[in-house]
Amino acid sequence: MAKQKSGAGHKIEEFAEDLGRLLGSARSKAEGWLGQRKQIVKHLEEIRDTAAHLLTELGHEAQVAVRRGRRAAGFDKPGPGRPAGTRRKRRKMSAEARAKISAAQRKRWAKVKAAEKK
Repeated sequence: MAKQKSGAGHKIEEFAEDLGRLLGSARSKAEGWLGQRKQIVKHLEEIRDTAAHLLTELGHEAQVAVRRGRRAAGFDKPGPGRPAGTRRKRRKMSAEARAKISAAQRKRWAKVKAAEKK
């Protein structure tokens, strides 16, 4: 005579099966997302390599410009590899040029203030 499963044992088995299905579907989705991520990384690497190749074809100056990137605010300070005392000279604006710029800015502000009063 075979023993019949109790109600609690049957429910535990059902729960275990449901949990197994849920974990299986979660795992397959996670693996799918990881696969997509790997494809995106591969695509971006291809773009990077293509850009590097094109820059190489453009010449040495283009590569230097890309490597250097944007200069920091203190670009006149000697960096590593630059001998001391070889800072880049700052360009100085003449007093006449500063006066012209100042007058032009005052004129702009006067125009803005006049528009606000209307």
